[in-house]
Amino acid sequence: MKNESRMMYLDLLRGFAILGILISNLPAIAEPPYGMKIGYTDLSVFVSSLGYFFVTGKFFLIFSFVFGYGFTILIKSSEAKGLDTKRIFFRRLLGLFLLGVLHACFFFNGDILVTYSILGIFLFLFKDADFNKILRVSLIFWILSALFYGFIGLLSYYSSNEDPTLTKNLTEQSIHGYLGNFVSSTLQRMTELRLTFPFIILFNWPSAFSLFLIGLWMGRQNILQDPNTFFNRFKAYWFYIFLIGTIGNSFFIWGNLQISSYFHSFFTWASLAIGGFAFSLLYCYGLLRLSNSENRILNYLKTAMAAVGSMSLTNYLSHSILLAFFFNGWGLGFYGKLPPEKYMLLIFPIYGFNLVFSVIWKKYFQMGPFEILLRKITYG
Repeated sequence: MKNESRMMYLDLLRGFAILGILISNLPAIAEPPYGMKIGYTDLSVFVSSLGYFFVTGKFFLIFSFVFGYGFTILIKSSEAKGLDTKRIFFRRLLGLFLLGVLHACFFFNGDILVTYSILGIFLFLFKDADFNKILRVSLIFWILSALFYGFIGLLSYYSSNEDPTLTKNLTEQSIHGYLGNFVSSTLQRMTELRLTFPFIILFNWPSAFSLFLIGLWMGRQNILQDPNTFFNRFKAYWFYIFLIGTIGNSFFIWGNLQISSYFHSFFTWASLAIGGFAFSLLYCYGLLRLSNSENRILNYLKTAMAAVGSMSLTNYLSHSILLAFFFNGWGLGFYGKLPPEKYMLLIFPIYGFNLVFSVIWKKYFQMGPFEILLRKITYG
């Protein structure tokens, strides 16, 4: 029973993270990635600020934690079956890498699968590391993430204030490419990879690996066997975690709304490392409260969200496919034409589709379609 509770909670975390990743990725798919705001109003700025405060830099941390925790489950399962653990895991990483490359080229160049497949190689090196080493390296990468966020802030200030002509030209090229046919949008996406992939390295890699290691250690200790006991340890600190997260995320919004200097941009972006981690922890606790609820409607939502999480790869890829059709010229062609307050409404039909589709699919199949494909690659 405890094992079922643990797996339900992990799937719930994945399902919730998939929702947050959808919200986070929407602007990157709907608008040119160079920071030039097209047709923005005060409402647009407000909606974007809500996203920065509650979403940006939070949900991929949860997903990274679950990846690290799931790594320990895969290792234990493979060893129990007498399988070659290293071979199984690296074939899985290869499958993620191949899917990630196709995803980045044809649908969304902000793909995270390639990142997970590469960082997963280094995660394996810590499979048998002691707690002190894992904690020390995780802390180093968390500090590194703050420095990298700050560096992104410096680049943001430069593009907005030092070279606005270049930003304008790149934005126009992006709109022209994505509003063409399937070939032109693919070529534009691949052209932008030289900019988006370095951004992913700076924004995602250090913080993701830090959470990989935390998930690895907690998985080895089987801490989520009883998540209530674990989160009760923070009972006296939730207010302070909320306060720290609010301050950190508020500074981050300030840096995105009003940039006055290089130092200001560096400091406000670096504060996301604090705000993002604090809110991620709060979200995990809130989901635990949801999983403990006896409310009938919340129980339906919990079951559906866990189904989404159990098919997280399929649902993640479905977001990009659906949104590419909606925004690119070979589909409905709304790229660069809608402000945030309009394109964010897509969250409801797309995640609603994920909920309904996942529940129905799970009635007939144990795994989602892309999970089945990945399993074929993993186990041959």
